[in-house]
Parts: sequence; C-alpha cells; structure tokens
Amino acid sequence: MGEQANKIGKKLEGFGEKLFSGFGWSEIARDTEIQCSRKYQHNKQTHGLDLLMNFNNPYMRCNQGIVVECKNRQMRSINQAELDKWLEELINAIECAQSAPELQDFDMGNTMLNTGLLLVHANDSFNSELFNKYLCNLKVHSRRNPINVFIAGNDEIDRWNSLRNKIEKDFTSEFQFIYPSIEGSNMELGNYLTINQLYSKYIFAQDMKYIEKTESGTSYKVPQVRKIIISFDEISKGNFKYMWSMFKALQFQDAKELVFVFYPRKNSDVEFVKDNFINTLYQIQQPITENIASRIKIEFIDNRSLSPVDMGGR
Repeated sequence: MGEQANKIGKKLEGFGEKLFSGFGWSEIARDTEIQCSRKYQHNKQTHGLDLLMNFNNPYMRCNQGIVVECKNRQMRSINQAELDKWLEELINAIECAQSAPELQDFDMGNTMLNTGLLLVHANDSFNSELFNKYLCNLKVHSRRNPINVFIAGNDEIDRWNSLRNKIEKDFTSEFQFIYPSIEGSNMELGNYLTINQLYSKYIFAQDMKYIEKTESGTSYKVPQVRKIIISFDEISKGNFKYMWSMFKALQFQDAKELVFVFYPRKNSDVEFVKDNFINTLYQIQQPITENIASRIKIEFIDNRSLSPVDMGGR
C-alpha cells in the first residue's frame, strides 16, 4: 500500500509539472531534500521538496518561486488534522528553502521564494463541501516573515487542467495572457499565468488569427487581434454585464474578435449562455451595436465533472 501511494504521489508530481508548465512555469527542482535550518522549531532534520517552480511575475518584477507539495489520498484520509499538518510542513519547508545550500547549484536567478502551493487530490470520490469546510478551519501559526500558501483540491486541479487543454487545443502559439495594470499604465502581455490569476474568477488574454487575402494575384495574410476574457464565475445575467463592463474598461471592444469563454458548472449553463448572453448585452443601459454583436464569439471550457453536453459556441 505504501509503495502504491508513493507511485501515485510521483504521478501527481509529474502531473503538476506538466500542468503548470502549460502556464509558463519552469521546473527548478524535483524530489529534493534540504537540511532543516530550524531543527528545534520545526522538530525535523530535513525537508522534502516535491516540486520547486518559478515564473516571471510582471507585478513583482522578478521571478516568483513556488514550492509545490503534492498529496494524493482517499477522501476519508483527507481531514482537518492532516490538512493542518500538511500546511505546517509546507510553511516550514519554505522557510528553510529560502536559505538552503542544497539549492545553490540550481538556476534560481532573480527568484523570490516565499510562496507555496499545496495540491490535495482525492483519488476516489471528492467531497467539495467537506474540503472547503476544512479550509475554513485551518490553523496557521504566526511567522516572523510572511509566507503565502495557496491550497488546491480536485475542483481547482480539474479547472486548471481544462483551462490548459483549452489553450493548447483552441488557440494559437501566439496566445498570451494579459496583465491589467493596477496603476493605469499600458497593459503587459506574456506567456506566464501568475498563481493569483489561477485563483481569479476572470483571466484576460489575447490571441491572433490570420485571414488569407488575395490582391492582384498575390496572396497574403492579414493579422487580426482576438481579445479574450475567460470566466470561472457563476453564470448569470449579472455575470454577463460585469464581463462586458470589464471588456469596455480595458478597451478590448475595438478588437476584430471579442471572445468570451465560460466554464459551465451545471449542464444547463451552456444553453443559458447561448440563449441569454447577446440578448443581455442588447438590454443594458448602453447596449451593444450590431457591429459589436457580429464580432462576439462564445466558447466554453470543458468541465469534466459534468455529463457530456453540447459545448459548441457561437
């Protein structure tokens, strides 16, 4: 049983590396053991790092390092005490990794290491309500220096995997994420999805498509910009209005294609979007024009927890 659990854990590590590399993250180290530099506080001799990854964070103006800890268990083995313990262990590992000599030979570059990601995967039937209850009751001891830890269960893992598959399957190699400015300056584009964006309800992006044209017997391709907003929010008419308000605030509406991508949570969500999205935007205070409506494209991200539905867009 222990050997099988270890194999599953290694498989999850490989899945984590593949998943996050699809969002522009780079693997620095895997299955690395470091010495504990705070043996009396941590009550350990060493820490094991499942995955150490980084990505270029445009908001921080440096590489952000992420220590990823992977847990693959039956749902009955995922409880409050275990989550508290895993969280404590991850924070302790990050504290020691910040100055670990074992990592000096790795290409850390300009990497800030104060962030962790705990992946908790139930390999049988996942209980989302119970898992979220555990998260609300986590016990975290105060630390001298701030450490940010993100936790993901099956719901987040499935959502990210579906997002990665959507990007790889339906967009081009010129697809880029957009980082809306918090200071009102020009927006930046890049190949990296930050960890904060992964947890956001909305992700902004841009892609290119090329239209073949012929003039005087010469064929050429004309580039057309596609502005994209990906929504993981609950699907409703209020959600439609909010998405359009963000599109206008970011001045996306001048693009050749305005792409709205939805993640359905119920089987009825797909038809609801098709039937109501455009009509809702016609009924707002400043309704869209026929020209804008003709440039709107609706697409969907596959939700594996739903039974098969028609995911065709507009």
